[in-house]
Amino acid sequence: MTAPTATTRIANLLNELSQVNGSSGKSLMTIGEVSKNLDMTPRTIRFYEQSGIITPHRSGRFRLFSYKDICSLRLSKQLRSLGMEVKDIARLVQTAADGGEDIDYNELLLKTLSTRLESLGAELRAAEERFASCKQALNELAGNVAAE
Repeated sequence: MTAPTATTRIANLLNELSQVNGSSGKSLMTIGEVSKNLDMTPRTIRFYEQSGIITPHRSGRFRLFSYKDICSLRLSKQLRSLGMEVKDIARLVQTAADGGEDIDYNELLLKTLSTRLESLGAELRAAEERFASCKQALNELAGNVAAE
């Protein structure tokens, strides 16, 4: 049996999140427990909260995370591993959380990843141009220093 690919894991997480209602009967977890279970720093978890990707419950000064929050964080972690931007992650998480069984998550993921790949390609081309310019300037300077 082979391990699922990253895209299969993401599609499964999208489906799982779409089927979660509230805390889904699961117990709430503290930020320390979530951090340990998901191998994420508390700072990263707070960042996702500030980005609107998760909305933990508050009990005094403590954050309590539902099963839905955990699913959203697992999905976010997988999407970040593919270089997805936070705004795109937030959109996918919200779509899954609001959606249901009528959404084709593979198609949604395909469109999102295609757009991200195009963006990365443009960034790569711009970086290659800057690299070439910098290399040319370095060679010119090296020639000038050698001529002195």
